[in-house]
Amino acid sequence: MKTDKIKTTSYILLLVFLIIHLFTFVSFAKKTVWQRRTGHNVEIHHKLQHERVTPDMWPDEPESPNEIDNNKFTEALLKLCNPKSLPLNRAQKFSSAILEDAAIFKIDPFITAALIYDQSRCLPKTPDSEDRYGLSRIDVKMHSPHIRGGKYIYYILEDENWVQRSLDTPKYPFNKWKAANPISNIYWTSAILGVFKDQHDSLDKLFSEVKHRHYVSHWFFGDNVQNSEPEERVLTFRRVLLDYYYDNKPVVAGEFNETEILSPLSGTPRLVLDDFNVQRGTKKKGHIHQGVDLTAEMDEQIFAMADGIVVFAGTDLPGAGSKELSIEESEKFPQNKMGNGGLYIAINHGNGFRTYYMHMDTIAVETRAKVKAGELIGTVGRSGSTQSGAHLHLEFRIGKERVDPAQYMQNILVDPKRIISGHQNMENQE
Repeated sequence: MKTDKIKTTSYILLLVFLIIHLFTFVSFAKKTVWQRRTGHNVEIHHKLQHERVTPDMWPDEPESPNEIDNNKFTEALLKLCNPKSLPLNRAQKFSSAILEDAAIFKIDPFITAALIYDQSRCLPKTPDSEDRYGLSRIDVKMHSPHIRGGKYIYYILEDENWVQRSLDTPKYPFNKWKAANPISNIYWTSAILGVFKDQHDSLDKLFSEVKHRHYVSHWFFGDNVQNSEPEERVLTFRRVLLDYYYDNKPVVAGEFNETEILSPLSGTPRLVLDDFNVQRGTKKKGHIHQGVDLTAEMDEQIFAMADGIVVFAGTDLPGAGSKELSIEESEKFPQNKMGNGGLYIAINHGNGFRTYYMHMDTIAVETRAKVKAGELIGTVGRSGSTQSGAHLHLEFRIGKERVDPAQYMQNILVDPKRIISGHQNMENQE
């Protein structure tokens, strides 16, 4: 008898489970009358840290200019993409296409340009996966079922009902060849962003696993956003592009010992990936983190935070020791022979205050050079870092003592650990 009751209970639970899932499926089918869009091969470098970030931690993004000067936009794009990757004549073509198509589809051209840079570094021929093509790496498989007859068909939620809308896209057919061609890629990138701009509020009501700030998140994941990092990268590059467009100088990060310090990176604020004085690894096989790690991508420019003298420009060596390098030597020094700090620069700002910039890809100044606040000193890399992606490791030292840089850089940082801790302290005080 007892065994029969157990079997009956199991059957009932199974039946309830099947009914719930059938109801969910039917309900979902009623609510979403289109083939679901899911992103493929989305690149994420710092998944866990971005899971700690919430939209309210970020300040409002800067506005784009109402009227955009084509020449200034071209110059900014050229500076972002690097003239070695993007010749002037090609930059002019790209800029004109981005501005023209942004106007057609009513989107922000700075988002389009930032997305293109994030996905391909402005190189038309990139090592794409099977279904992602061109400057923006359009996911052709994701969007093909929704494009027919020169229209992108999509749906908006109105009064709990999905209402069909369509976006006219008559200029080019949609296929992998047009997605790979630079000019038609820009056209389709702008069109798809226009669809997501109109649709993202509706999508976010149905799919709300990960909170995010901008419709560009859907470019990577489709209907259901899974992580905020790709969005954060694009928005950071958009801020960098705006800095270049307006010819902005590095902003004031804060003050240390009565010395005004500037941001070492454009496009602030920056997310803190790892805080000062945290344990890395285990106590037996690890170390205490002696600086802060800031989000940054390969080849981003690094600036001196204050006036000073370069007291070291070279590479950390395995074990104890470092080797001074000239600019030319640093480009040729094999990274597999570097220590954990990789290629780095140290600047003495007086009164014993020094800043250290580590894991660099290139250095632009040599030892004993005098530098001014905001002067270019090198580019971001991942030298010496065997597991992490590109980022900027920053240290502050007074004599032999290391101090937490984040305490003096609050103007330009988004630091989830510090913000959450601050919220907790306020609650305790109440």
